[in-house]
Amino acid sequence: MLKAYHFSVQDVRGLPTAFVASYGTGRPNIALLAEYDALEGLGHACGHHLISGMSLLAALGIASLVKPLNGTLTVVGCPAEETIGAKAMLVRKGVFRNVDAALMIHPADKTEIIKLSLSLERLFVVYRGVSSHASANPWNGRNALAGMMALFQAIDANRITLPDGNRINGVIKHGGNAANIIPDTARAEFFIRANDLTAHAALVKRFLAAVRGSAAAFRLGHTVRRLGNVYYPLVPNTGLARLFERQLTGLGVHIDSFLTDKELGSSDIGNVSHVVPVIHPALAVTGPGYPAHSEAFKIEANKPEAYARMRTGATALALTVLELYKNKVLLSTIKKEFHEKYD
Repeated sequence: MLKAYHFSVQDVRGLPTAFVASYGTGRPNIALLAEYDALEGLGHACGHHLISGMSLLAALGIASLVKPLNGTLTVVGCPAEETIGAKAMLVRKGVFRNVDAALMIHPADKTEIIKLSLSLERLFVVYRGVSSHASANPWNGRNALAGMMALFQAIDANRITLPDGNRINGVIKHGGNAANIIPDTARAEFFIRANDLTAHAALVKRFLAAVRGSAAAFRLGHTVRRLGNVYYPLVPNTGLARLFERQLTGLGVHIDSFLTDKELGSSDIGNVSHVVPVIHPALAVTGPGYPAHSEAFKIEANKPEAYARMRTGATALALTVLELYKNKVLLSTIKKEFHEKYD
């Protein structure tokens, strides 16, 4: 579709399902992020089909109306937000090196212009012990599952002393093969989140200490492996957010809040926000009470009303991008706000 509208499309080495498409030449270079992914066992319960739909529609609308474009419009195909965090890899590969601002919209059950996000690191822990008969000679075993349960208890006991915004959530992926065998292997996956990268590093250090302590208590070997990339917290850009808010309200969309630090998750858009000005607003595509990552949201996000709201979001994105091309002073102010945080 992008090629049909005269975009130049290139693959990204090392990421076979990512792409970079460009229309026009020169600066400013504004990027629309077409994020696509789904949830294992649930499918489109996080609205990724609408995310990529909004960015694609906005890009095609601009390309069909503005010829030639006074600058460059870039569409970045962003896979695997729910798993490895491919945007972190795209940042490292320099995809955003010459980008002046990056925009995308996330579907939700309420509209929030700036929705902060937490860091995220996925760690996979394996405990290794010794199997033996659970009744005849259990004393010959080293119980990997017991060690893993102790790790969960240690984490739960620590929760009361964790700083606000710090989160550790885990699930046991394997705990043994039979009830009459002392488990020699236990595996679990943990999500570690924090408000900022300094707190994140401290929380990981604390978690690893608990892993070592529980392993030592049960005489277990252990390994810890990171899954995917570390997601950075979102750095908001107020100027860009206000510009988008004006376009959205001009289309008659009710804004539930301008900035919220409630009900936070994590996204690899945070990594992009550390290198260029970014917006990642939430746009209500359902009524209230349909949280993402639920079967109910998946059903609502596939209704005609959700696709109509997708078109509204695409229009707001396109109007925001066009204003950035037209108003160089505003774009300069937005970039100045970004650089004041990092220079």
